[in-house]
Amino acid sequence: MNPRARLQDPITVDDVLASPIQASPLHKLDCCLVTDGAGAVVLTSTERARTLRRPPALVLGTGTCHTHSMISEMPDLTVTGAAVSGPLAFERAGLTPADVDVAQIYDSFTITVLLLLEDLGFCPKGEGGGFVADGVLGPGGALPSNTTGGGLAYTHPGMFGIFLLVEAVRQLRGECGPRQVDGAEVALAHGSGGVLSAMSTVLLGTEATA
Repeated sequence: MNPRARLQDPITVDDVLASPIQASPLHKLDCCLVTDGAGAVVLTSTERARTLRRPPALVLGTGTCHTHSMISEMPDLTVTGAAVSGPLAFERAGLTPADVDVAQIYDSFTITVLLLLEDLGFCPKGEGGGFVADGVLGPGGALPSNTTGGGLAYTHPGMFGIFLLVEAVRQLRGECGPRQVDGAEVALAHGSGGVLSAMSTVLLGTEATA
């Protein structure tokens, strides 16, 4: 539903499994795009933001965690620093995963999304596959996510995190047209940097959540 997304056609499980293996078990369609792209955000005080032409997206809580440099040094390949940054951001915001209306989660690979959903507290560890199987992340789902199409289908110029913030703000402002999540008042943006090594979580909200 994003006219600017690089990939426009539906992708089936069979399509993914038929695409070339990149690094077992990941196929080409499990991996993010390589494209051009750019984005920007403007950060200012709440007081000043309220005087501007468009409604503000307020920063409710943040958290960050850096666990390693090289992937060979990752303490546990099944647990990321989101297990630290997520709970910290939710605590600072006074919210829980159940309060999130729309999520923008770095999807460098399909497995990244499952790891991060678990570590952020949206489902128990090891249950990410079952959690998403019935379309919870899609339009009309309980946790609509990556509403641009994400790094897997929209764009990925090498640094995708800015696009998570941009789309989260647009969703809170109701600017997303056909892909707009109705009544979105709390948005989560979670970035993954390095080789699953640097994790940052931001919770944004409308004036109604302040």
